[in-house]
Amino acid sequence: MKLRQDFVTNSSSTSFIVSIKEDWKEENFLTAIGIEGKSPMTEVFRQLFEAVDHNKCEIRMALEEYHSNCDSVRSFLQEAGFEEETILIVEKMLAEKRTVYYGKLSSDGSTAAEAYFCMESFLVCEDDIYFNGRVGGW
Repeated sequence: MKLRQDFVTNSSSTSFIVSIKEDWKEENFLTAIGIEGKSPMTEVFRQLFEAVDHNKCEIRMALEEYHSNCDSVRSFLQEAGFEEETILIVEKMLAEKRTVYYGKLSSDGSTAAEAYFCMESFLVCEDDIYFNGRVGGW
């Protein structure tokens, strides 16, 4: 058996949907996700916020940017591989006038936090935050 010990060029990405009830700011994101005060995890989630902030786009704008052949948020999310339950949650948030963002994290991202969360499937579904990173691929 041969083990490869040099750089592997495969990269992966994870599509995400995120919405918080408060204005989109680092402090609000950290509080909504459960990070308060100083802890060893604070920097990890700060880096995650920066990656999400850099890669996010309001979902209706993403529909136009990524998949111009889709005529609705529903068809856009179906094409992106999200489940019906997720689509219903997004539609409900939009009906409540919440801002919903779509984006992608990459294993080639600029921080270890982006690479880590890109390779993990995650879902945070709370009153203050919805953060779904369950659609990914190599």
